[in-house]
Amino acid sequence: MLHWLSLALVLATSVAASTDSPSLESKEPGDAPSQCQARAWVRAPDMVPGEVIAGDVKIKLSGPCTDAESYALGLRYKEKLFWKLRREDAPIPKMPKLTYNWTASNNDLFRVRPFGSFGNPDYNETEWRTYENSVQNKDLWSVHEEERIAFEIKTPLAGAGRTADSLSRNFTTRFGILVPNTNYPPGLDGRVGNDVYDFSLCSMSLQSISSESLYEYFVEIKFSNGTTSEISAGITAFTPFCLSTDNKAPSVNVSLAPPGHSGPNMEPSESPVDRLRSNYTIEVSFPEGAYVYQNSSVNITATVHRTGYTNRTDIPVEICAFSASGIEWHSQELRNRSQPFPPIMALAPSVVHDMQHRGLSQIATPHSVPHSPCREVKFPTTPVHLTHESHIFSASSEPLSLSLNVNHNAVPDFSTYYQKLGHRVNLNLHIKPDLSEWDNEFEKTQWEKQIVDADEFDWVPWTPPQPRHRFLSGHANRLSVIPMQKQGPVSSTLVHYLSDKARQPVFVDSSDIADLRLMSPEERDLIAPLTQPSIKVFAKGEELQRRYLNGADMRGPIYVGDTWVKKVLPMAAEGQRERDAVERLLVVQ
Repeated sequence: MLHWLSLALVLATSVAASTDSPSLESKEPGDAPSQCQARAWVRAPDMVPGEVIAGDVKIKLSGPCTDAESYALGLRYKEKLFWKLRREDAPIPKMPKLTYNWTASNNDLFRVRPFGSFGNPDYNETEWRTYENSVQNKDLWSVHEEERIAFEIKTPLAGAGRTADSLSRNFTTRFGILVPNTNYPPGLDGRVGNDVYDFSLCSMSLQSISSESLYEYFVEIKFSNGTTSEISAGITAFTPFCLSTDNKAPSVNVSLAPPGHSGPNMEPSESPVDRLRSNYTIEVSFPEGAYVYQNSSVNITATVHRTGYTNRTDIPVEICAFSASGIEWHSQELRNRSQPFPPIMALAPSVVHDMQHRGLSQIATPHSVPHSPCREVKFPTTPVHLTHESHIFSASSEPLSLSLNVNHNAVPDFSTYYQKLGHRVNLNLHIKPDLSEWDNEFEKTQWEKQIVDADEFDWVPWTPPQPRHRFLSGHANRLSVIPMQKQGPVSSTLVHYLSDKARQPVFVDSSDIADLRLMSPEERDLIAPLTQPSIKVFAKGEELQRRYLNGADMRGPIYVGDTWVKKVLPMAAEGQRERDAVERLLVVQ
């Protein structure tokens, strides 16, 4: 034990010294000799608080790389925030309207149009130039980008010693990482096709807030001329520990509105408001508690309330419930910004379900996931003696039980440096409208143009379009998502990564992993140094909305947890089956 305590002090001191000033600048492979090419891969499970994980790394050099002297493996967690917001004292002018002339003309034969345009748009050039100049005036915008590196660790890779000519060109070795009892944020999936970081306020508002975060492995190659080259070895994730709770949240009344019409910072709709339409709300309660595990479901109870005129025939027919992402920004400048969010997904092995069926995973999934998120609404009819009168009448449906599904890659609740990740219940109510309601103003206008007088109706083949089902939406910010966890005890010393007592992961020799796992979490924590985060604010003119994963590589970086689950665990399971078979044979003999 004394040996390990002394080792802890040595490691903590050496690692802290090597990470006093973690680099904020990416090291491009171009720093290396141009004809020397390098690639690197890591296979490792996700990090979990208080665990010691094992992984392996592979490095391949191609081309003339005789100047390469040594390899080092690194891991860092970084997060950033970007915003582009209009100054409050300089509102964005209204975009000039475009009118289209659909009349065919000989001039159209020689008209040059930009790709994707249609029709012949007419607009006031003076108004458009004023609008364009205002939007492009940088002095009227607040643009900000900053980055926080929570930790950056490195370890030299021994065993790749130089031969007579050069460093080993095809090198593989194992490594270990001691993860302290510090809760870090979940890994988010920002690869191509998962647009999780562009939290745009409104597609037409020109304002945006975006956030990125990344756990990345990298390999650093040192050359004899003193330069180093950093190459990516894949991205990884962290599974924070969240205790389940008996969150008996009180019922909440959810106000409903047409999609895109809610939120204090949404663009106002130009559609005329029908003040005779009925008002709908949904009362939501959580009989099992307002929390749910990933890859699971929770039952909610919903009661639809309608208040409207008795001579209106609209009636709710179906209600659907979905879980959705929710963000609360910590920055004072963003505190009151409300916006729609695209789906945010956590990094999770894509074959997790197959693994569970094969018995290769210890992940807990306490409930199965049903598929239908919708239920028919049985709504009472208006009393007959009131249907011909214009009275205000309120009615309610019977309470409906809905199953709210959460995917295996749903982001668990977590408060990060820049934002609070959370979930909400999105509700869609489908309504059979009153015959007087037109949900499509274009159809209504076209019908009115075609039929000028009532006596023309029998002389044309058209019939008026029937009002379609319309739907209203709303949400309740009451749902907590708990990550799937390996079953096991959790130390009471677990701290948040923003705490002054937070510690960072540390590389350990793979030969020490077994002994480290025999130690208590408190003893292992002494080996991990305290975090030394750094923050950089980017200079004016250098801000980028996307910096980590910009889509240049269409395949995106490799998620090393996927490789671990698909390639390493099956081999380990097969090896275990062979060892079990040998043991049974020896027992029989």
